[in-house]
Amino acid sequence: MATLNDSTDEAKTLVEMEQMLSSLREEYRKVQNSLIECEQKYEILQASVDFDELPEKSFVRRLVMNTRELFESEIFSDLTVILDGHEVPCHRYVLAARSDCWNFSAMANMTALNFDNISYNIGYILLKWIYTDEVDHRLDEVMLIELMQVAKRFKLSQLIERCERLLIACVDKKNCIELYKHAYELNAPRLMESAASKIYSFRNEMSPDRFDILPGVLLHELLESKFKYPLHEAILLQRKDAVDLCLADKGPKLCNRLNELMNVHGDCPLALALASRQEATCRTLIDHGADVDAKSRNGDTLLLYFLKKQDYWACEFLLQHAARLDCVDPVGGGNLLHVLAACKAESATDKEILDSLIQRFLSGGISAINSTDSHLNTPLHLSIIHDNMALFNGLMKIQQLDLEILNREGLPALWYALAKNDAEFQYASALVSRGANFNAIRPRSGDTLLNLCVIDGLLEAAIYLIKKGASVDVPNAKGETALYLASSSGLDQLVQILLNSGANPNVQTKENRDTPLHVAIRCIYTHVIDSLLGEKAGSNGCRRVPLLFEIYNSNDDSALSLAISLGFYSVADKLIDFGADVNAKMPDGRSLLLRFISNGTVEGALYLIKKGCCPTAVESNSPAPLFLAIEHGVTSVVSALCQCGADLAAKNANGDSPLWYALCSNHESIADILVEHGADVDCWSTGPNGCMQTMLHRAIDENDERIACYLIKNKCDVNAIRKEGPCGSGHSEAVEKQTPLHMAATWGLLDVVSALIAYGASINAQDSEGKTPLHLAVINQHLAITERLLQSHHIDLNMPDKAGLTPFAWAVQGKADQICVAILKRNPQVALQVDSAGYNVLHNAIKKQDFELFLFLLSVRVDVNVRTQDSERLSPLHIACRVGNDLIIRNLLCAGSRINDTTSSKQTALHIAAQNDKAFVCSILLENKIDATALDNEGNNALHVAVQYGSLECIQTLLTESNINPFLTNSKGYGILHLLVLLFAFMNENYLLCREAIRAGACVGVCNRHFVSIFNYPMSSPKLLFRILDQLDHEPKWAEGDSCSDRHCGRLLCTKCSEHFLPILKYDIPKPVRVCNVCYDVLTSVMLEVAILLSFV
Repeated sequence: MATLNDSTDEAKTLVEMEQMLSSLREEYRKVQNSLIECEQKYEILQASVDFDELPEKSFVRRLVMNTRELFESEIFSDLTVILDGHEVPCHRYVLAARSDCWNFSAMANMTALNFDNISYNIGYILLKWIYTDEVDHRLDEVMLIELMQVAKRFKLSQLIERCERLLIACVDKKNCIELYKHAYELNAPRLMESAASKIYSFRNEMSPDRFDILPGVLLHELLESKFKYPLHEAILLQRKDAVDLCLADKGPKLCNRLNELMNVHGDCPLALALASRQEATCRTLIDHGADVDAKSRNGDTLLLYFLKKQDYWACEFLLQHAARLDCVDPVGGGNLLHVLAACKAESATDKEILDSLIQRFLSGGISAINSTDSHLNTPLHLSIIHDNMALFNGLMKIQQLDLEILNREGLPALWYALAKNDAEFQYASALVSRGANFNAIRPRSGDTLLNLCVIDGLLEAAIYLIKKGASVDVPNAKGETALYLASSSGLDQLVQILLNSGANPNVQTKENRDTPLHVAIRCIYTHVIDSLLGEKAGSNGCRRVPLLFEIYNSNDDSALSLAISLGFYSVADKLIDFGADVNAKMPDGRSLLLRFISNGTVEGALYLIKKGCCPTAVESNSPAPLFLAIEHGVTSVVSALCQCGADLAAKNANGDSPLWYALCSNHESIADILVEHGADVDCWSTGPNGCMQTMLHRAIDENDERIACYLIKNKCDVNAIRKEGPCGSGHSEAVEKQTPLHMAATWGLLDVVSALIAYGASINAQDSEGKTPLHLAVINQHLAITERLLQSHHIDLNMPDKAGLTPFAWAVQGKADQICVAILKRNPQVALQVDSAGYNVLHNAIKKQDFELFLFLLSVRVDVNVRTQDSERLSPLHIACRVGNDLIIRNLLCAGSRINDTTSSKQTALHIAAQNDKAFVCSILLENKIDATALDNEGNNALHVAVQYGSLECIQTLLTESNINPFLTNSKGYGILHLLVLLFAFMNENYLLCREAIRAGACVGVCNRHFVSIFNYPMSSPKLLFRILDQLDHEPKWAEGDSCSDRHCGRLLCTKCSEHFLPILKYDIPKPVRVCNVCYDVLTSVMLEVAILLSFV
C-alpha cells in the first residue's frame, strides 16, 4: 500500500512539473517575440538616427512604415507572386531588399513570380515577414521547420535565425530528437545544441527505438559531444553502427572505453552488451580487447555478476570465451558454487545450461567445495537452503565433501535438511547415509539438532531423529532437554515419544531449575501433563524413568505447589491422584500450607486443607498454620483450619494463644471465628515474674483496652485473680489478689472498667491490702474511673483498707478535690468514717495541720464536733488545741465547734492546751468563754494540769486571764504544790522536804511536760532515790494509768521495761508482783539488810 501511494505521488509531481515547463515555455516565447520587436526597433532607429529630427519623422522610419502598408496592396505593385494557385500583389524593390535571389537584374523583365512546392500558408507567412518583419510566435514546430526550409531556399538568413529562436523555445522531451536531426539538416547550430542538451537530460526516459531516425554518424557525433560514456550509450541504444564508430579509434582511449564503468549502473560495455544479448556487439568488443573477467563497481566479475542475475546465456558466453572460475563474491564472500546454489532454471534450456555450469564449477577443486562464505555457509548448506537438488547431488558424489562444517549460526548442513520437514527427508537421509552426525551440538546455545527441531516445532524432523537414534537427554546451555522443550511447546505427541524412548522427566534447567512437568503446568498444557503422568511402556518394551514430584525449582515450587499457585486445581487433583504429597516439605522446611498462607494464596491454602493437609503440624523455626493464617488476616483459612481440628489452645514461640495473637493483630473477625469454635477466652498463661494470668490480666497490664473489652464481651472470667506459677514463681503478683477491675482502675482504663462493671465484675472486691477498685482509682486520681465506679448501685464507700482508710480518706490525702466532691456527692456520710486509729478525715487533717484540706472539709460542711473513735474521744477542737494551730482553732469555733466538750477523761480543750504548754491557745479559748473551772475525772482543773506538766506560760495565762481557783485540790487531795514539791525537792536534793511530801501523799511517779520524774532525773548517786522509795509505807496511787503498774511506785510498766517480780511485804502483798528495776534494787537491798539482821539474831 505504501508503494502504491508513493507511485501516485510521483505521478502527480511529474504532471505538475510538465505544467510548469509548459508555462515556462510559453513565457519564453513571449520574451523571444519582445526581444525581436526590440531589435527591429533598434535597427530602425540606428538607421534613421538624426539628432536634429524626431525618429518618427525620419526617412527610414517613414520608409519602413510605408513598406508595411504595401503588403497585399495593389498600390505601386509591379510583381505578382503565385502561391499554390493564389496571386499576391508584391513589389520588386521590397523583395530585392530582402534577398539577393530577387535582385533587380534578375527580375527586371519579370512580372510574375511562382513559389512552386510551397504551400499557401507557408508562402503567405514568408511574404508577410518580407513586408512586416513579423512571424507569429504561436506557429508550431512543423510549420517553423517548413518555414526554415523555404527561408534556406531563398537565402533568408534573418528568417532562418528568427525561426531557430522560436524552435529553441519549442524543444522538449517529445521532439528533441527530431529537432536535433532537422537542426543538423538546416545547419541551425543553436537549435542543434539545444536539442542535444534536451536529449542528454532525458536520455534515461527515452526508448532506444526513438534514435533509429538518426544516422550512425549523427548519433555518434551526438554521443561523443554530450555523453561521458558514448560507447556504453551506443550499446544501450543497441546501435552496432555507432558502436563500430566508437571503436574506430585505435589509440589508448579505446582500451579505457572498453573496460570503463558507468557512474550510474557501474556496468562495463561488455556487461551491457551481454545483458541485452547483443552477441555480435559482444564479439566485437571482445575482438577489440574487452576483458571477460572485468569487475563491476562492487567487485563482481562478469561471470559472478550474471550468475547472480541467473542470466545463464551470458554465463555460457563468458565461459566460451575463457572466463575465470576462481572468482570470489566480494559481498557474500562465497565462490561460484555458493552463488550457483541459489540459482533456479525456469526453462529447459536454462536447466540444461545450469546443469552444465554445475559440472564445470564442481571441477574447481576440494577447497571450493568445502569453502565458506561470509556467513560460513558451505555450498552444501546453500544447496539445501535453496533446494538446489542438482547441486546437492553433485556435491554428495564427492568423497572429500565435509558434512560437519558449521556456519556462523553454528548449524551443520543436516539442520537445514531437517528444517525442510518434508515427509521423505531426502536431503537428511542422504546426509545421514553419508555419516552426518545427527547428535551435532550448536556451540552457541548447546542445543542438539533434536532440541532445535523441538524449538522450531519440527515435529516430523524430531521424530525422524529419534528413530535414527538421536540422544534424547542432552541438555543445552540452559539445561533444557528435548523433553523440556517439547513440554514447553505443548507437543504432547513428541513428549509421549520421548518418554517412551527413555527421556528423563526429572532433569532440571540451570537457571529456573524447572522440570518438564513444571513448564507444562505453567503453560497449561494438560495433554502434556497427562503424558508426563502416564505410565505406558515404550515401544521397545522399556519402562519409563519414574516421575518425581518432590523436585523444587528456583522459586521453591514443586509441581503441586506451582499448579496450586497458578490456580490449576484440576491439574493439582491429577498430581495428588498420582502421588503428590500435600504435606510435603519445601527446601526451607516449611510445608506447602505455610507457604500459601504466607504468600496470601488463600484459595491454594483452602485447597490443601480440603485435600487433607495436616492443620496441626509443628515445624521448626516456623509458626503453626493457624498462627500464620492469623498473622496474614486470612479469615477463610482460619475458619477452615478450625473446622479441620486445629489446636486452638496451642502457643506460639512467644507463648501467645491463637485468640490473643488474632486480637493483637487487629483481626477481630478472626477472633470471632476462634471463639465460635471454642477458643478459651481466659487461656491461663505465664505472666510477670512467672505468675499465671488470664488474657484479660495481660490485656489490662499492657493497657490494651480493645482486647480487654473484647474478652469481657465474650464472657471471660471478670473476677479472676493471678496465681502462682508451677514452681511457686510469681508469688508477689499472686498475693496481691487483684481482680481485673483492680488492675483496670489502677491503669486508668475507663472502657475496660465500664465493660467489667457491665459484665458483673465484683466492684467491692479487696486485694491483699484491703483496697477495692475504688481505692485504687482514687489513689491514682483517675477521676473518670472514679465517677464510673460511683455510678454503680453496689459500690461500698465505707469499706476501709488494711490501713483503715476509705476511698474518701485516700482522696483527701491525695488532695483530689474533684474526686472528694464526687464521693461526697454520692454519699455525704463518708466524711465521718474513721481509720484504724479512730480518726476521721477532719481529725487527721487537723492533726497534720493540712490547712487546705481542713478548709475543704469545712466547705463541704463536715461535722466539726465528731469525736475520735478511740479511748480518748477527742473532738476536732481538742486535736487542734493539742497541735496548737490557732487558725484551725478559730475556724473550728467559727464553724460551730462546741468549746466545752470534754474527752473521755473529762478534760476540756483548756486542759489539753495547758498540758501541751499552748499559752496562746489558752488565751483563745478563754476569749471564747470556755469554762476554766471544769475538772477532769481526777478532779484536776487546767491549772493542775499546767502545773503538773510544767507549762509555765499556761500557768501565768490561767492565773491572769481566768478565775481559776489556785488552791483547789483534786480527787486525790493534791493541790498544785503536791504536784510540784516532790520533783522540785528531789531535783534540789532536799531529803526532808521529799520525806514530808511523801508522807503528805505526793505521787512518786509524776512527770512534768518534759517527761522528767525522780526516776530519770540525773543524780550523782541513787541513794536519795532509794531513801525516798524506802519511805513508802503503803501502795501509792497509780501515776499514769489504770493498768500495768508498778505496785511499789505506781508507774506504768510492761514486760519490755522489767521482768522482775517480788512480793512487797511492807504493802502486805505476799505474792510476787511486777516491779521496775529501781524498785527491785531498793526492795532487794532492804531484804538483804533484814536477812543480815536476822542472821545476827
